[in-house]
Amino acid sequence: MRTLQSSMPPTGAKGRLDPACGTCRRKCRKCDRTRPNCLRCISKGLTCEGYPLSFKIYDGRATTRKRDRRAVQQHALEPAATASIEETSPTTSTHSNDVNSQGSPPARLQEAMRSIRNTGVDGAPVEADIEEVQHLLTYYETTICTVLPVPTANVPNPFSEYILPLAYRDTGLLNAVLGLTACHIATRDARPNGSMGIAAVQHRLAAIRSLSSLLLKEECFGLSDTEEEIALAIVLTLVLHDICDCGKSMHGAHLNGVAFLCSRIANSSRCQNPCKLFLVTALTWFDLLRGFSGAEKLAFPSDTRRFVAETAGIALNTLVGCPPDIFSIIGQTLSAGKKFWNGELNVEDFQTILDQLLPQLRTWDPSKGPYPSDDREWTILADAYRHAAILRIWRFPDTWVIPCSDERIRASVTAILDASAAIPWHSPYFKRLLFPLFVAGADTDSPHQQRYVSLCIDHIRESTGFTYESLYELLNKTWDDRSRSDGKLNVPWFEYTCSAHLERQHDYLFF
Repeated sequence: MRTLQSSMPPTGAKGRLDPACGTCRRKCRKCDRTRPNCLRCISKGLTCEGYPLSFKIYDGRATTRKRDRRAVQQHALEPAATASIEETSPTTSTHSNDVNSQGSPPARLQEAMRSIRNTGVDGAPVEADIEEVQHLLTYYETTICTVLPVPTANVPNPFSEYILPLAYRDTGLLNAVLGLTACHIATRDARPNGSMGIAAVQHRLAAIRSLSSLLLKEECFGLSDTEEEIALAIVLTLVLHDICDCGKSMHGAHLNGVAFLCSRIANSSRCQNPCKLFLVTALTWFDLLRGFSGAEKLAFPSDTRRFVAETAGIALNTLVGCPPDIFSIIGQTLSAGKKFWNGELNVEDFQTILDQLLPQLRTWDPSKGPYPSDDREWTILADAYRHAAILRIWRFPDTWVIPCSDERIRASVTAILDASAAIPWHSPYFKRLLFPLFVAGADTDSPHQQRYVSLCIDHIRESTGFTYESLYELLNKTWDDRSRSDGKLNVPWFEYTCSAHLERQHDYLFF
């Protein structure tokens, strides 16, 4: 088991605190002096400007030297927790080539392990057990990769086919994968402060540091195609870690940090490989999901969503279950909602846009497809997402006006619950009903419907191993306040995610 080491430099006569990073000095705030990048800056989604005087490099021994311009360039070119990256396409390699039938770790894993030992959290050397890492990777492939997507014949599992080969080539992504896996194991461990919980935090911090270095390199010199994939894969894995841990993404810093990168890929004239297409699709969906709770949180531009809807239909269905047409309409709804929230649209123009989108949803035929396979569950999922989109439109422009007792609200809530009843609980498609079920549960005042939603979510939680704590938190707050209301106005769940009276604004995500 690895041990967490202190990141604070020595103090006293023989040791003095190094100066704060450039960003913290400019903002006149306390810096934690974490090397090579300040974690305060990282946690706020800022670019750490680095340290002007000196820095430490750990390669089994500690050395100190003056940080000149060449050192800054070298730091950007060689992320502290990133192994060497090959320029061959990661989608051409498969995991079966990396691990033999006896399950012994591949050569790349051994190289990555040496890098983990030499560049641990805060740059300090850490102890790493290769058997533990191999156990986590096996768990990732056999469990995590199974519960995340909907398994479909002739469609590769993106988490094993794309993420895992990249993780063997880059230590930052490897740490992100290990952190997610350790977190998933820890959620099933009743013991507080267990070893997996500690490992999850350590690997996560190392992955964040590596991501910071990649983004710094992007800002200074640009990234190669493979490095772009690695950066996007780290962010996606960190977001999934947030979902597995508590369902809250702190300030949405990770998604905000790569919005520009996804937009650049979407606007590129080049044909994107399946790995990069999957990564952009997944991140764009999570941005849309957080925008569902508050349109002002939407960060990805409309051209990125258009790119996903036009080119990634099968990937979007396999990953989420939401058809591209419904995805596009939700995006248009939230984009207009953001403009209305920012004062760029008046209420009349906003209502006109909503009145144009609502008939498209009402007349949309789920049977038209196309879908990844002929399974009827795809059309049932599509109809559930269609009604979730209808419910969101009814909540604009004023989320308080229409009560849950309104027949328009009840019709869509009932349609979503009927869809969930049409898919067996043991079906792998059932877990993709989580988002529509939450929307229906948050928009009903019926106790028996609330109870049914809770039972369905409980089953999804048990089958996937994700706790969905924040989801239960939102539903329980909404139901409690609604039970105390007179029923004449709605009690919107958005008030618990994006209200002006909230002290801290987080992204609530579930998958």
